[in-house]
Amino acid sequence: MPNADQLRENAPPRQRALAEAALVLVTVFLPANLGAFGMLPLAAITTLLAAWGLLLLHPWTEWRSGQRGRAIGCVLLFGLALGAAMAPVWFGEAPEPPPRLGVRHTSVTLNGDGQPGRKAVELTHVEPGLPADGVLEAGDRILAVDGEPLSGSDPEADFQKHIREAGGGASTDVRFTLERKGETREVTAHIGPARKAVPFKPGSMTWLCLRALGMSLLVALLVWRDGQGPAQLGLVREGLVRELLLGIPVTLGAYTANIAAAIPLAALAALLKLGGKEALARKEVATALMETGLGLPTFAAAMLIVTGFEELTFRGFLVPRLQVLLGHWYAAALVSAALFGLGHFYEGTFAVFQTAVLGAYFGVVFVHRARLPSVWLAHAAFNTLNFALMMWLQRSGLFEKLTG
Repeated sequence: MPNADQLRENAPPRQRALAEAALVLVTVFLPANLGAFGMLPLAAITTLLAAWGLLLLHPWTEWRSGQRGRAIGCVLLFGLALGAAMAPVWFGEAPEPPPRLGVRHTSVTLNGDGQPGRKAVELTHVEPGLPADGVLEAGDRILAVDGEPLSGSDPEADFQKHIREAGGGASTDVRFTLERKGETREVTAHIGPARKAVPFKPGSMTWLCLRALGMSLLVALLVWRDGQGPAQLGLVREGLVRELLLGIPVTLGAYTANIAAAIPLAALAALLKLGGKEALARKEVATALMETGLGLPTFAAAMLIVTGFEELTFRGFLVPRLQVLLGHWYAAALVSAALFGLGHFYEGTFAVFQTAVLGAYFGVVFVHRARLPSVWLAHAAFNTLNFALMMWLQRSGLFEKLTG
């Protein structure tokens, strides 16, 4: 594949390519998942990554050869890269746990039983796989929580308050007094930890951008140590304007790939009766993005940084390393796409597959052209246009109707 040949110039040997790819992937995925377990595991993985990175960069080579300024600069830049990549995990909020109970509800008025006009909470949906599943049912009318009757004026708000504050935020058992099919009964559910964060919130995009810049610097240092340059990442100045213009048809192709993946996945979700669960996960992400309060220009600028890191890492850096390991460009692009999809579990299980298809499309375009800017621009445009659509739906009032 002539266009891709330049990506392999001065490529590292298999063992080093594997070590570099593993370092980048571990830095991307592992710290964020360990953050919820406390400072000790996080400190251990940070120390491991620091030692791992220094072994690959081996700045002592320059030190021994008398190039001490170069050696010190390498160490400082690596510290800056690792610090920026890890800062969101160390100083940001812990990942959001699943919903405590997993129900949707509405307010209803009860008649009879000597309590005319009394309001209660009626469950309209019980989410499969969450704590309420198998204990509560759609149609149950909640009368009291832990023996305390719900407020007659605003039972929904009182119900939400009880669930939010139960157990001080820790996992705990909650006793519900409810009416089911005309009978009053009590059931107990073991609810999960309270929510402390959302996937995106005001300020979260700043952390994402900082992490993106740190990971991009780490990739640049590894490429430099291998004796490679921007061309081996698909960044070439020649023909840049044409490459950026090609971002337009590449963006259209991204939507085609996305829709092509969405249709069979939606059919499979309906077949497995997972459509509600998947839609809820997408709704939570969309709502959280809207609640960041970002304007479209700010979001677009942030996407240039965030998608730049994703494309630089998963396409520009990992695809050539995986080609060294697998011996085939398109196989490398597909494996990289699968890894890319794994980073999107927060959007739902099927979103992982849909994102992997999108990553495979970007990977094939990158391998075919051996250029990164058109893919980078298309990825940023894809995310920004989706955000613009969500903003329009929210302002028009259609967002709540559709997600409802």
